Amino acid sequence: MKANETTLRKLIDGEQELLVPLYQRPYSWEREQLTALWKDIELQAEQLERRRDNSHFLGSVVLAPGPDNSPGRSQWLVVDGQQRLTTLMVALCALRDYQAAEDPLHRDRINETHLINKFQSGDRRYRLLPTQVDRQAFIDCVEGQPFGETQSRIANAYQFFRGKLVTVDDPADPHDIKRVESVVLNRLNLVQIVVEDDDNAFRIFESINNTGMRLSQVDLIRNYVFMHLPTRGQYVYDVHWLPMQKLLGTKGMDQLMYLALILDRGDEAQYNDTYRGHQELLRAVTLSNRDVEVQVESYVKDLARRARYLHRILEPDGESEIDARLRFLNEWKGIPAYPVIMRLLELHDNGEATEDEVVEAQRYIESFLVRRLIGGVATSSLSRIFMRLTRELTGERPADAVRTGLSPARLYWSSDEQFRADIRNRAFYWQGRTAQQKLVLRRLEESYGIKEAVDLSDKKITIEHVLPQSPTADWLEQLGTEGDAARLHRELVHTLGNLTLSGYNSELGNMSFARKRDFLGRSGLAMNQEIARHERWGRREIQARADRLAERAVEIWPSPIDVGPVGPSRDWTLLHEALAALPAGTWTTYGDLAELIGSHAVPVGAHLSKSQVLNAHRVLNASGQVSKGFRWLDDDDDRDVHDVLRAEGVKLDEANRADPAQRMTARELAELLDLPGALNLSEAELTADDGHTNVGEHEERFFQQLGDERGPQTAGAVSRLLDWWRGRGGEVQFGRAASASCAPIIKRGTEILPIVRFYTKTVEVPFRTLKQRVPFDDPILRDELRRMLNQAPGVELPMAKLELYPSFDVDLMADEAVWDVVVACLDWFAARVTAHAEAAGD
Repeated sequence: MKANETTLRKLIDGEQELLVPLYQRPYSWEREQLTALWKDIELQAEQLERRRDNSHFLGSVVLAPGPDNSPGRSQWLVVDGQQRLTTLMVALCALRDYQAAEDPLHRDRINETHLINKFQSGDRRYRLLPTQVDRQAFIDCVEGQPFGETQSRIANAYQFFRGKLVTVDDPADPHDIKRVESVVLNRLNLVQIVVEDDDNAFRIFESINNTGMRLSQVDLIRNYVFMHLPTRGQYVYDVHWLPMQKLLGTKGMDQLMYLALILDRGDEAQYNDTYRGHQELLRAVTLSNRDVEVQVESYVKDLARRARYLHRILEPDGESEIDARLRFLNEWKGIPAYPVIMRLLELHDNGEATEDEVVEAQRYIESFLVRRLIGGVATSSLSRIFMRLTRELTGERPADAVRTGLSPARLYWSSDEQFRADIRNRAFYWQGRTAQQKLVLRRLEESYGIKEAVDLSDKKITIEHVLPQSPTADWLEQLGTEGDAARLHRELVHTLGNLTLSGYNSELGNMSFARKRDFLGRSGLAMNQEIARHERWGRREIQARADRLAERAVEIWPSPIDVGPVGPSRDWTLLHEALAALPAGTWTTYGDLAELIGSHAVPVGAHLSKSQVLNAHRVLNASGQVSKGFRWLDDDDDRDVHDVLRAEGVKLDEANRADPAQRMTARELAELLDLPGALNLSEAELTADDGHTNVGEHEERFFQQLGDERGPQTAGAVSRLLDWWRGRGGEVQFGRAASASCAPIIKRGTEILPIVRFYTKTVEVPFRTLKQRVPFDDPILRDELRRMLNQAPGVELPMAKLELYPSFDVDLMADEAVWDVVVACLDWFAARVTAHAEAAGD
């Protein structure tokens, strides 16, 4: 066996043939693994920009001689490391295509240098060949061809990197994409292990992956500290280190070490280099001429002091205004702001800042977070913003320093004018996590000054859409008096003016406003009583309420200093990210994008018609057809857009209407982008039945709505299936949301595994929920379920939605052939769960 450190550039240099054996699993990296890798790439790109000679260890690649390996032919089997190796090659394809859009020379440069063996043909042309399942998709990727209908996750990985390149590309920085390419090729270190013919490759692989628990960065720091305390080690440990460790626990200690480094270095601190950073700080101490042990003990005492600040941030149980605002920050999950808060507590502790000054600074921080949330500003830069601010805080007017430091227009802290517009127009329900949305509404409710005995932190208090998400005909008729009902509903339903807090969300549902008024009028919340005073609820009332809430919001969350122009009136970043993230073989509509970003279909169409946006041609009208006014931006581009869509895997019928099963709705786009407001919607419905509700009542409501919507034949087929499931010992859970639903489930302790979920219009397959449940966290198992369901006539769940919630028409359940397939899937599902439990010894 030979082992040496290498990079991707070196590994694939020259005429290489790296073959993934057939017995290997197919390519299986999903968004979580891709996101983790991208974070490492971004971190290294930042280091490269700062001219720091760092690198990141990515893992090992184990190679064994291929069957045709010879002195004249370099052919190797990839025994281990195929997932990361395939991912990096796909990333190179994405980098090639992204750069070739501006300069076609990049295509040949990257192809001939890294991806292909120029003078070979057939399979020998490619420097990497994945397993048969992934081979065609990878070849299409290398050749720059449309993926078409593929069962491989390689298409999704490619789309992921194309999307990330869109977000990272700064027009003001001509070198940012070049840095990413350099990182992929040169700064992600690999250990290349070459196994000789007579070696046991799998034994070597096993030893690589079973090397025991690695030391944490805290372990390394502690060991380094006490190495320098030969005589005072026990004392320092007992008096300072151990109490600090007990106070914070393992996770808190890890957090402390990174925060301490930020307090010293600001935005130059790197989490992955926490140990190295503390090592450098301690080395500076030990090189001083003073007593080393005294200096090291002082270093630990400083850590212990800061541990108390962190503990107060994490568990603020005091009665002061500082603690009250810390509790808000904790519920918000405002972790990026922790370094600034620690500095403020430090200044207060040292007598350099009064309590009022700290509270004022906290108020500016809260405003910065809230205004950005309501404005739909991405949170990716928050950590760097607060890290940089930390070093600017001194004992001189710290609140002013916070406000000034966060105020530059480039940081997108909206002015009062923009804030009012965001409250009126933005789809607030998609922004941030549910807990953050509830905190905003809580602050607004508290501004009314009514002291009612309502615990707004109660988990039963949820966000209520006054105009419901699933409007009845009565609601649509009322909206129709003010314009296009469907368009108005889409524009208004998720705005802040239509949202409130209620403990009766499931009861209120999509009932008429006249009935909702009774519930809201009896509420102890002032904002609900205010809504109940209206006779009707439409566009005029929703926008008027938004304007009233905006005035309260401006008072609660102060503005920055002299914001000045903040760029274009509309920030299209979220739209661009959504289109860049569209999986292969999918499409969306102008209306879906408008709902996602809180706009209208017309300006969305106008923007796409004049802007170079990736996948803009996959935005279709509501009927799934290409807009009549569609034109390629390049006047020389004479391709038929329908041919392009078909080549990319979008299925079109005789009238050129796209397959509805391949459409990405606003909710699915929000899920795809991990917009927290959209996460786990089905999961929330599934866990809604807490054992204290009338299940019979919910069951009756479901079948009443299903029968009214789809008729007795469909309702009877679903009822018969549920009876069959119960007869074999299964459980059924009925949702309490406005749109009635039910799901055959398996309970495993406190965990719920849904197989399918029946709504009054569709049958949904909750792949995203199953992805979080063992054994269906394995994408191969989920794909097996998808393939089985696709055997039913009329059911075609696309591979692109294996991480989402694809569905098919519930009317198909009345077809005996479909019914039989769904029953077989339920049987298979239960058998898989049982087999896993037995294997695990449960």
